Amino acid sequence: SSSASGDRCLAPMLSIHSAVPAFSAPTVVRAPTRAVGATMFNEGDIGVTPPLGVWDPLGLIEKRDMRRYEIMEIKHGRSAMLGFVHILAIHAGVRLPGYLSQAAGLKFADMPVGCFASLEATPTAGWLQIMIVTAMAETGAGNVPDLPGPSGLAGGPTGLVKAGLLGQPQTADKAPGDIGGEIWQRYADPEERAFKLNAERNNGRAAMLGVTGCLIHELLGVDALYPTGGLGGAAPPPIFS
Repeated sequence: SSSASGDRCLAPMLSIHSAVPAFSAPTVVRAPTRAVGATMFNEGDIGVTPPLGVWDPLGLIEKRDMRRYEIMEIKHGRSAMLGFVHILAIHAGVRLPGYLSQAAGLKFADMPVGCFASLEATPTAGWLQIMIVTAMAETGAGNVPDLPGPSGLAGGPTGLVKAGLLGQPQTADKAPGDIGGEIWQRYADPEERAFKLNAERNNGRAAMLGVTGCLIHELLGVDALYPTGGLGGAAPPPIFS
């Protein structure tokens, strides 16, 4: 009959339609994204300095928590400033008195001048001490609570906690980079405070570039501070041979 023939024609069509998803591309399931509150920067904010101003070629301001990046920049800048001062000091011949390792018979005066050479000459125990002190300063673990007073009650924060000699942990209620205690200089004048903080930020950025340049110079086989031969008047050695 006509109905039977129609059913016979409809059945293959339905079977083909039902089989189409088996040959189609798999559906891409996107992982859930975590909403990140973007921290906007404007002209005049701390760290936004001329000539670049708000410079964000990768568009990270709208995607990332920029407070974390601010804290990392300040931290790395401070470390780089200390590192660059160290490079200047060792090239000037400044050495601490005494032994770096009595067991190894290594004096501070015996340390080589080069950046990589001094890193390799530092004993393992010295590196462990550096890592422990850094971790204590990072987490605030070096600050100890006060001993109970005569009344049996713990007093207010004094000593290392109050002074922040080993640093205090970075908390959400503090400004980025504010890890010091009461011995840190505070500025009540907003203009002076902005100038000092911007100076620290720019000096840290310059120091990071400076330390990176010194390391690259040594990798190229020339002196870290004087890659063109120094100030002796001699012809500079070739960098690329």
